[in-house]
Amino acid sequence: MVKKILCEYCNITFADNLSTRNLHFNSNLHKKNRRNYFSLYKDAITLFLEERQKQPCRRFRTTGHCQYGSNCNYSHYTFEQLINLINQENKKKICKQVENINSIPTIDSWLIKYQQNLFTKTTSSETNTKNLQLNYQYRNLPSLAPIADFDKLKSITLNTWS
Repeated sequence: MVKKILCEYCNITFADNLSTRNLHFNSNLHKKNRRNYFSLYKDAITLFLEERQKQPCRRFRTTGHCQYGSNCNYSHYTFEQLINLINQENKKKICKQVENINSIPTIDSWLIKYQQNLFTKTTSSETNTKNLQLNYQYRNLPSLAPIADFDKLKSITLNTWS
């Protein structure tokens, strides 16, 4: 009994040997079905780039139907539809950027999580309370950014160390 293989693009079974496999994979029907399958998953930008290079299909423009369907060599999109594709893609990018900005934690939320992790990692309750007190005490330290205004720097009085 010969082992058979199923081509999921064409929904055809054939004998699993090198000659029939090459014959099927190189056939125009298989190439067309494979191209149609992957065209369903194209993003808007690649679809726009491909469709803008094609001339409009006259048959599709006049009757609203083309006998070749997705295999037609001409474009079935209007200029407005292509612009809408690009606008939709831009809106998706903007939404992703906004989500990324909103997902950045604040310093306070990070500090709370850090303190909770620190609290769970240590074993004795005395060190936990000391760490929490120290973290809270150092929370209002001044910024380490360089001072841009030299007049403020001149007015600062420094205490000498002993």
